[in-house]
Amino acid sequence: MQLADPRFFEPNRIDAIIGAEVYYRLLLEGFVDLGPELPQLKETVRVGVCDIVSGKVKTVDSSLSATTLVCSNADLEIQLARFWEVESCNSNETFFTEERKCETHFAATTIRDSTGRFVVSLLKKPDVLDRLGDSRSIAIRRFLSLERRLQPNRSLLEAYTDFILEYVHLGGHMAPIDASAEVPGQKSYYMAHHCIVRPESVTTKLRVVLDASCPTDTGVSLNDTLMVGPVVQDELYSIILRFRLPRFVIVADLQIMYRQALVSPSDRPLQRILFRLSPSDPLQTFELLTVTYGTAAAPYLATRWLQQLASDGESTHPKAAEVVSKDFYIDDLLTGVASEEEGVDLCRELIDL
Repeated sequence: MQLADPRFFEPNRIDAIIGAEVYYRLLLEGFVDLGPELPQLKETVRVGVCDIVSGKVKTVDSSLSATTLVCSNADLEIQLARFWEVESCNSNETFFTEERKCETHFAATTIRDSTGRFVVSLLKKPDVLDRLGDSRSIAIRRFLSLERRLQPNRSLLEAYTDFILEYVHLGGHMAPIDASAEVPGQKSYYMAHHCIVRPESVTTKLRVVLDASCPTDTGVSLNDTLMVGPVVQDELYSIILRFRLPRFVIVADLQIMYRQALVSPSDRPLQRILFRLSPSDPLQTFELLTVTYGTAAAPYLATRWLQQLASDGESTHPKAAEVVSKDFYIDDLLTGVASEEEGVDLCRELIDL
């Protein structure tokens, strides 16, 4: 018999890939059985294709066998589905148990206030939160150390002070409290803070770092008590691929994105810091009122409210809502349109949303 591929045992280029709708039209009735533990020969129509071999083959090594054309793996469909999920540029992430809890918690506790701002709750682990100890003592020691470091460097001190005062001047970002009037049994956490200086940076030469991973006297930090939450935005790779398609592109940035969402009043005692303008002043306690960079839950909460904004705006701002849901990577927007007019309209709708 003349085989369709006489040199089947040698790797070579593929002549054609035939779909199932064509494959069975190539087959003729009947087959030649070569015997036990041997394959069958199937005759095909003579259109550039001859006989094909299918079935089980007994090899010299009895532990080896080969199967062609038919795969008997029961979970083949599941494996194939997973393959396409991995290869997809816009697949929905499969959430684990803790991530589902975060989604449920966000949906149950998040509200929008009278101004439209989102008010979110921290993603707490109650069993770990119970073990949160005293953090004020170490926060005081670290602030005094920071203060000694800043005093000789006037420009650095002013930049640091300006950063802290910005929280106050923006309104609704930080508020002073009377630490002596704490509610008995209420859990609180004082975040130590320090600065990182980057002279080479074009935009932010000084960055203040709020350390929510600083352990308390029990060894448990605030970040230990918080769930991280799932990734809810598309991967950067897929966003950039889509960004390359349109003729006109639009880039934008959300200003102080994390601090655009308020934290529920009941969770604000977990976001306290210590500060004073001068070593001669008494230490003052402040509560951060917004989602705070440095806490474990912050990236999820910030991106999740943005996704919720897109969902809320589907009926009133349909084009902008689609862009917000798909084309943001953290606080950076990368999107595009077919014409300048469409771009102007989209920008207006995005700003309004």
